[in-house]
Amino acid sequence: MNRVTTPLLTAVAAFVLTLSSCKKESDSVQPMATDNNLIFVGKNLRMTSFEVNPAIDLDGDGKLDTDLTVFLRDCEKDNNLVFEKNGQLSGSNGPLACSDNETDPSVAQPSHWTYNEQTKTIHIVKDNDATDVSDWRVLDASASGLKVEISVTEPSNPYKTIMTLRAI
Repeated sequence: MNRVTTPLLTAVAAFVLTLSSCKKESDSVQPMATDNNLIFVGKNLRMTSFEVNPAIDLDGDGKLDTDLTVFLRDCEKDNNLVFEKNGQLSGSNGPLACSDNETDPSVAQPSHWTYNEQTKTIHIVKDNDATDVSDWRVLDASASGLKVEISVTEPSNPYKTIMTLRAI
């Protein structure tokens, strides 16, 4: 694995562990709101797809990879998250534990989120660490799930990841 993709894969794994498909109906679906609440708020969401663009060789096999989901363990794929109405981001690990250690947390790291209607961006700040910030541009939101784009900056290459979360 080269030195550019190793930090990206590490960042992706940390991201998924810290936080944890909807079908795209059209090219420009915006988050739907009901009574001034975004439709994805309060729903248990589970990641069903995680892709990177442009494609990179994450595993060093000489083939370009776009699907990051195949690099995740089953115990990471069953995690969920919830955008709470009060601005907290919560969630839990699924039934498959990633560690035999009994101190393995059953709840995702607490975070807070805000939504910017003009830029269609969810801004997430991990509690107790104002430097741990993530911005998710909403591509699609519906009662069945959420699809977001996340920019990743590497020293020499910027990447975009597309994450699809399905309501469970």
